[in-house]
Amino acid sequence: MHLSILSFLSIFLLTNPTTAQITSAFTDPVTNISFQRFFGAKTSFAFGIALPTNPSTDFIGQISCPCPSNTCWGGISLADDMVGPLLLAAWPNGNTVQSSFRLAKIEDASPLVVNGNFSVKTIEKGTSVNGTHMLFTFLCQNCIDSKLGFAASDTNAGVFEMGWALADTAVSNAADPAAELTFHNKGFDSFDAQLSLARSASFGEWAALAGVQSNGSTTPVPAAVPGTGSSFGGDSDDDDEDEDEDDD
Repeated sequence: MHLSILSFLSIFLLTNPTTAQITSAFTDPVTNISFQRFFGAKTSFAFGIALPTNPSTDFIGQISCPCPSNTCWGGISLADDMVGPLLLAAWPNGNTVQSSFRLAKIEDASPLVVNGNFSVKTIEKGTSVNGTHMLFTFLCQNCIDSKLGFAASDTNAGVFEMGWALADTAVSNAADPAAELTFHNKGFDSFDAQLSLARSASFGEWAALAGVQSNGSTTPVPAAVPGTGSSFGGDSDDDDEDEDEDDD
């Protein structure tokens, strides 16, 4: 009998802390945004995060992943588990990127869309779908909250463990932000985000690329609780470059 995807992932992340990889400095050549970025050597999935000098509620994120024939979805968890923390998934919708917040309340389900005062503003200059890769750069407003993942205090020092997932299957009804997500067959794992090193005095300038003003400080409200979803499952993989298995 297969373990459910979320059940296995929870066990994997909690019992294998040494597999986590750590972020490093990366400047996006298109937007000139400086991130602390995780890069998976096996899958080429990447997630970068940028913060203001005094983080409060907002951050800038960037998801990048292989997407042959525009067939993929990638996602992040704002903590080291997939059940409980706020999730953000993104996938191609034609020549654009569709995204939605998700929250997994049960293990045997595709996480459903969750609504709250948090929101994503796309940075168009850093967002593209070109038939081989997907790049999604965004301002995440009201996303820094201990109830959702990491708190402002978690950005002071050390590292904070987050999660990622990648699939090479198409999302049905790609225009629907509530579309069901298939099993992340290309991999999933945790990584250590050096949030204290993600701070920059240029945050406001970068946030303006999303068409809004942000100094990283807005007022969060509690998230709405989603219902249940349809079941899905499968085997797992990770992006530890020390593993012998390839992505294919």
